[in-house]
Amino acid sequence: MSSHRRLLAVAVALGAVILLTSPTLAAKWDFTGSQSGVSGSAQSEFVCIDNGDGTETCSSSAIFVFVGRSKSTGTPMEHVEDVCYGDFSDTFVTDTGEPVEFTSRFGCVDAGDAITVDDLSTISLEPTEIPLTEVVCDLESCSDEVPGGTVVVEGEWTGFGPITKQKSRFHFDDGICISMDSQRGTFRQADFTGTVNSEPFVAEFAEISDSTFTFRTGCVGDEE
Repeated sequence: MSSHRRLLAVAVALGAVILLTSPTLAAKWDFTGSQSGVSGSAQSEFVCIDNGDGTETCSSSAIFVFVGRSKSTGTPMEHVEDVCYGDFSDTFVTDTGEPVEFTSRFGCVDAGDAITVDDLSTISLEPTEIPLTEVVCDLESCSDEVPGGTVVVEGEWTGFGPITKQKSRFHFDDGICISMDSQRGTFRQADFTGTVNSEPFVAEFAEISDSTFTFRTGCVGDEE
């Protein structure tokens, strides 16, 4: 997996990390990465259903495109033009919010000439097929990565409203894993029109950004 795809996958993997509350499950790994360029993102609405057994399952999906430079630990800076897709479902106890199971599918591919960027005005994505990897986690462990099928995504982001400058920082520490990220740049809200497997993708939120994103994380297992 190339550096930028690994960087994007970390965000999805965090959902699984949060479930792992026993130190014996933590892996000893460290990762740092950075990206700088223009991106478009579209997030679908969170849909929650009552399972009738005291639990609820919420699900959502996202499309992400990126054109720019990317680097991670031990790799040189590279120019990338990628499109990614991910979906997840999170099952939890209704009364307490305690997690029960987390399922995610995620994949990225080199988009080649399929992405056209016009600053923060528009981003166009031609139909692109993305193989997915699926992971299922419960409170004790996560499954091995397995093929999760494929999706064909396409769409267009159209920016509207003012262009704003923003900075953000995030810190996560559950006693096993620590992750920190920061982002700064210019952002603009967008309308997104597109499809996933020829079905309309209804975005609850979409934006176009020209920004720099850095991420680092590390986990410590049991000491022997």
